[in-house]
Amino acid sequence: MSTDTMKAIRLHEFGGPEVLRYEEAPLPELKPGEVLVRVPAVGINPPDWYLREGYKDLPPEWQPAVSFPFILGSDVSGVVEAVATDVQGFSIGDEVFGMVRFPSMGESAAYAEYVAAPASDLALKPAGIDPCTPQGRRWQVSLDGSS
Repeated sequence: MSTDTMKAIRLHEFGGPEVLRYEEAPLPELKPGEVLVRVPAVGINPPDWYLREGYKDLPPEWQPAVSFPFILGSDVSGVVEAVATDVQGFSIGDEVFGMVRFPSMGESAAYAEYVAAPASDLALKPAGIDPCTPQGRRWQVSLDGSS
């Protein structure tokens, strides 16, 4: 893998789980107000599979237009790898979690090794919380008020 690519789960068409492709994708470029996060853990949520299926239950005029290929997902936990010069409150090595650009239609791009996230979408992860365990996930859900 070169330094300008990463592994990601991308879609090139709508459909069931079989359309998910684990492949090389461009590494996201850091923009003002963003933090680059190395992502070892993501959450899978109903909006992800609704989008993967093309929001097929919506009337055609309500179905969002997306450009293929794209990366699903918004729910991330990871480690800060880079911080835009205008961002305060985060440092390289910080453990963070959040819902990136939620709700969005393929713009959050969390099912990847790295995600460039608006700093305002992230929070520092408390020490002792492991996002890869059910206890860590319940803590995150209860914090954002969705449970």
